[in-house]
Amino acid sequence: DLQLLALPVPCSFPCCMGDLQLQVSAPVAVLGSLFLSFIFVASLHIWKLAGYKDVNRDEAGTIQRRFLSAILSCICSVLLIRLLAQRPPDDVPGGLSLSELLGLRSAYFMIACINCLLLTAALFLGPLAQHGFIVLQGESKLFFSVEGGFWVVMRNLVLAPITEELVFRACLVRLWVSASMPIKTIIFCSPFCFALAHTHHFIEHVRRTRSKKQALLQVLFQVFYTSLFGMYSNFLLIRTGSLIAVILAHTFCNHQGFPDIAFLFSSSDPLYEHRKWLGGIYLCGIAAFTCLAGPLTADFPSTFQ
Repeated sequence: DLQLLALPVPCSFPCCMGDLQLQVSAPVAVLGSLFLSFIFVASLHIWKLAGYKDVNRDEAGTIQRRFLSAILSCICSVLLIRLLAQRPPDDVPGGLSLSELLGLRSAYFMIACINCLLLTAALFLGPLAQHGFIVLQGESKLFFSVEGGFWVVMRNLVLAPITEELVFRACLVRLWVSASMPIKTIIFCSPFCFALAHTHHFIEHVRRTRSKKQALLQVLFQVFYTSLFGMYSNFLLIRTGSLIAVILAHTFCNHQGFPDIAFLFSSSDPLYEHRKWLGGIYLCGIAAFTCLAGPLTADFPSTFQ
């Protein structure tokens, strides 16, 4: 019964009681967003003060320390939202719990999760078909292999999606929504805070490539696609109101990675002779995504709208 999925999960903790409202001015929302971004990035490098160089971001110890830093950022972000939230007068309805303000508790969240994953899979229809074809040719395993050790996999598929979405989606978007900013402005502008938070990778790229120009190009590309992903995540959160659904979509995207479309241009690529029909599937996936984006995220009682 789908109606059962809409029932809220009862909680007896005071912080989860529906008695909070968040209303801030636009300057406060923007300054709060910059503060969240600064805390997130600064916390990742605070370990250098303790003598840790953390040259290799894929080293287990570096990931573990940065995970602790990300947890600290999440705590600070949630505390900011809680401190800015006020208890409404008794005669004013519409209070939300802290978990509802953050999108952790929402109606139809299971349907939201399924729909968001289906929509994201539609966008990756081309890469999925590409991988399936390689599997049929016996050149790859059915299940995607993730490079790196246990902690690299944990960072990419679990830790990063949870912490980044909690800070840059649940808290940051809530600030902008509470400032009554236009929805389009929230979707297309607020992700730049998320994208700019990735510019700290410039130093790591310089160490690895020994080229500032190449490192700059890598960072610019990273800012570009993280901005696009941020816009997509904002869209999902605002439309469905479910942070859990957005985290799952983030995990799926991280697992897929950026599509490898070299086969469209390089004649030396093994898939070059199949570029026409594979490219057609890529276009079908984009078309399906465009058509389904509205229907699959419609009619959710989102608290972010």
